[in-house]
This record gives sequence, C-alpha cells and structure tokens, in this order.
Amino acid sequence: MGRRVNPPRRTLIFLTCVLAVPTVPSLIYGAPDMTNVEAMLPYLLVGALLGLIHLFLRPIIRALSAPLGCLTLGLSGTVIDVALIYLSARLLPGFPAPEFLCAALTAFLINAVSTYLRHK
Repeated sequence: MGRRVNPPRRTLIFLTCVLAVPTVPSLIYGAPDMTNVEAMLPYLLVGALLGLIHLFLRPIIRALSAPLGCLTLGLSGTVIDVALIYLSARLLPGFPAPEFLCAALTAFLINAVSTYLRHK
C-alpha cells in the first residue's frame, strides 16, 4: 500500500493546488492580475476546489485506474489530473475552462510538489 501523507503535508499539497491555479496561467499568459482581488477570487476558488478533489477524490480514481496505469506506464495519471482540473473549473460557474497546455502544466506543478512532499 502507498505511504500515508501526514496532515502538515496534506495542508501543503492543498495550498499548492490553491496557488498553482492562478500562478501557471499568469506565467504563461500574463493573466490574471495578481493585484486585483476580484480577478483572483475565481482562480483561488477553483484552486481550493481542486485541492479538495486532489486530496479526497484523486486517490480513489487513481486506485481504480491502476491497471490502466500499468498499461500506459503512468500516462493515465496525468490524464486523470488534467481531467480533475477541468472538472473543478466546470463546477464553478463563470470560470473559463483552461487550455490544455495550462491544465497540463498545472497538473505537472502540483504533481512535482506532491511527489517531493511525499518522499521528503
């Protein structure tokens, strides 16, 4: 079975999700305006929702898709993470669906930090 993640690390993974959603689009496209609270609020809400999905729903989906992950050498995990980003963006009205590159880079950033925190 996998290694359990302790509560402080769970908090850091959640905060990574919250901060990755506005950070990656701002690095790629120059949006959103980080000084405008009203412009940042939808990004932070999607990040918070993604953090909750990442902590609670993602482990279940990854466990169910483990055989597919063996066949695709782990590529299905990235597809699942990008799909969860789209899901969290769709659940909040008024938030534009991210482009694939932005969603993939956000998933990569979150996975890199999560992997580092799990193996630290």
